[in-house]
Amino acid sequence: MVLAGAGGESTSSLTGSATRILAEQPALQRELRANPLLIPDFVEEAVRLESSFRGHYRAVRRDTKLGDVELPQSSRILLLWAAANRDPETFESPDSVDLGRPNLREHLAFGRGIHFCVGARLEARIILEELLARTQSFSLDPVAGSP
Repeated sequence: MVLAGAGGESTSSLTGSATRILAEQPALQRELRANPLLIPDFVEEAVRLESSFRGHYRAVRRDTKLGDVELPQSSRILLLWAAANRDPETFESPDSVDLGRPNLREHLAFGRGIHFCVGARLEARIILEELLARTQSFSLDPVAGSP
């Protein structure tokens, strides 16, 4: 049940964020329409910029050190994926979409390990391919405003 729920949430969040980014950047829409093979790279940048999951709580199993911080056993920590994905030491121009980013898939938007959300990536790619193929342009409603 958790896996199915998480899968739906990651896909809907990623798709919504990617669509908003495109609505705000008409030149990027044009670039992706002209070269749809770049859509998977855009999906990676969209999820890096707007992580589907902002963070996860974890329990420290043994005394350890994270960076310069000592973490005693049984501590609770909050891993903030969104902050890590905008680290300027890891990503040059971290607040911008860069489809040629050399470390495109090194983000932590889906955490690490076996749960890498291949389904969310695939579904978002297909949705964006169809959206861009079936429209000439789209934008945010200026009356409704943006968040």
